[in-house]
Amino acid sequence: MNDLVIGIDIGGTCTDCVVLEADGTITLAKAFSTPPDYSRGIMDALGVAAEQLGLELGPMLAATRLFLHSTTVAENAVVDGTMATAGLITNRGFEDTLFATRGGYGRWSGLTEDEKRNPVETDKLVPLVPRPQIVGIRERTDAAGEQLVAHDPDDIAEQVSRLAAMDVDAIGVCLLWSFANPTAENAVAEAVRAQAPDTFLTLSHEIAPVVGEYERTSTVALNARLGPVVARYLDRLRSSLEEASFAGTLLVMQAHGGLLPFEEARDRPVGMIESGPVSGVVGSRDLGTRIGAENIIAADMGGTTFKVGVVREGRLDYQRESMVLRYHYALPKLDVVSLGLAGGSVVSVDERTGTPRIGPRSAGSFPGPVCYGHGGSEPTITDVDAILGFLHPDFFLDGRAGLDIERARSVFEEQVARPLGLDVPEAAGAMYRLANSLIHDLLHRTTVQRGLDPRRFTLFSFGGTAGMHVAAYGRELGVERVVVPHSASVHGAYGLVTSDVAHEDQITRPLRAPAPSTEVAEIFAALEARTRRQLEHEGFDEARMVFERSIDMRYRRQVHVLTTPVAGDGPISDGLLEQTTAEFERLYRERYGEESAFREAGIELVSYRLRATGRLDRAAPEPAPVGSADAAAALVGEVDAWVDTDGAMSTVPGYDFRRLEPGNAIEGPAIVWTPITTLVVGREQTASVDGFRNLIVQ
Repeated sequence: MNDLVIGIDIGGTCTDCVVLEADGTITLAKAFSTPPDYSRGIMDALGVAAEQLGLELGPMLAATRLFLHSTTVAENAVVDGTMATAGLITNRGFEDTLFATRGGYGRWSGLTEDEKRNPVETDKLVPLVPRPQIVGIRERTDAAGEQLVAHDPDDIAEQVSRLAAMDVDAIGVCLLWSFANPTAENAVAEAVRAQAPDTFLTLSHEIAPVVGEYERTSTVALNARLGPVVARYLDRLRSSLEEASFAGTLLVMQAHGGLLPFEEARDRPVGMIESGPVSGVVGSRDLGTRIGAENIIAADMGGTTFKVGVVREGRLDYQRESMVLRYHYALPKLDVVSLGLAGGSVVSVDERTGTPRIGPRSAGSFPGPVCYGHGGSEPTITDVDAILGFLHPDFFLDGRAGLDIERARSVFEEQVARPLGLDVPEAAGAMYRLANSLIHDLLHRTTVQRGLDPRRFTLFSFGGTAGMHVAAYGRELGVERVVVPHSASVHGAYGLVTSDVAHEDQITRPLRAPAPSTEVAEIFAALEARTRRQLEHEGFDEARMVFERSIDMRYRRQVHVLTTPVAGDGPISDGLLEQTTAEFERLYRERYGEESAFREAGIELVSYRLRATGRLDRAAPEPAPVGSADAAAALVGEVDAWVDTDGAMSTVPGYDFRRLEPGNAIEGPAIVWTPITTLVVGREQTASVDGFRNLIVQ
């Protein structure tokens, strides 16, 4: 066995692994995450995969050509406050950019609607870099790239020396209009490398070549502070893999939905923020192309958060504003919305009001839910699911981890049921309904409230907890069908093995429509030349390069900008730009309503984007023949479980997923157990197995 591709995705509760063989065969594995040393969880998950393949860990890694990885280490560092210390070099007179933000917007950007209602209680975030660690140099370049005030090497050396004396771990450089002329930033970089060669260095013209001084500066500061933390993590990971006989290529997922080589990812850690949820959306699009679904709601319910992304007509949606913990950064990021509700979310009752609450606190994997037996002492959604009869000890993590359901019932009764004045099944059912209603609200906001009709979409439900809830919230949302992927509990890792190397580049140059096609063509030609050089450097030939163009457009004097794809790969012409403008108006009406478009205001082309993809060489899974609908051979027995439509415990059949064959169909109510997740089939629903071993719920 050789030529393996491995994807590892670290979540808040579990570390997921997918192994893709040369013939397209997929092996799924899962282990508990092990913060703060996530490498143990990675090795545990790899060990489980190796065991399933009948191999030792060393030989499996020796046979691995590509190791693809997504991790939460970057956002964890921001949230936990464990980022490195950094200094910032900017133009003299602009040292307070991080403090000014965008004026009053900095007080409320990133807050919830409830938090915004009390403006007196809002405040700006503490800047990423303290004021004493921000220094300015004498230099000024204009928007055309002309250097109006030349930089002084002695002045630069003095400011670099000041920061070096503070023992900062990283230095970021952000000079005005540096992306139009990077001469001064490159001079600063030379001084940093000469005086502080071990210091992590970030240059704004390399990482954020866009208009918007605050966003550019914030991106540089964030990347600088994350750099040493992420670099240490990735270096340790590569060393651990190499010690275990891995000699292949290590690629790291970015939040724009593409992979980057290890060295580039190491230099751009800000691009890794929230890259894990993105993998599941990318995997859903890939699977959708195989089963004929191009409009997809990708819903991920794991152990810590519920996450939603949308694929429209096979296209991925980007966020208009990238942000982490209210800190802005100017890098493209797929639009994935999160809710602090998942399997590990703590269920409680407010002592003052007697009101039940779910999350946003999560028990994670350690101490985890009470039923895990890891020392958890607070009931969670997973404990609710166990009490309601959905989990089975013989199938949970393939029987490798026990389930203490009686302990979970006892703790839930004491902390939730008794304070609510309900018996245990009744209280657990109420919490189950509450969780599903909160999930439905988020799905409604990300579809209906954005002008999307869920009835035209397929709901892809994945994550370890999702299958136990999707029968309820899927029916309520009204989607045409629900797909629980074969890789459901490790779908983020599946998304990794279906991803390609990708670079996102853009140039901002506002033009009014009809824009001169020659000028737009020159912009895209410059973007393609830049990204083509990157792909060539990474070893991709012309046949494996794909370039996708799009333009950020808006009606004049409006804030709503839509990223509009430019059809095909032909030359930019007046006709193609007219076609793109018409597509912008169609998307605008779809998003904001038929009467919202107002062409008389004029249309602006704001930014020009290019996604340059290097296709990785790997096998694709092939569907198996579909046979009989009779699923009797997979029947395990009957269990007492809570059926939402009845509002009470009842006897339902349970099935072993491993015994199901393509074509088998299961009438609800029923439960299907797999080694890595559980599906609850609701009353008046049918779950069938397709040729890719996905469960399709109608």
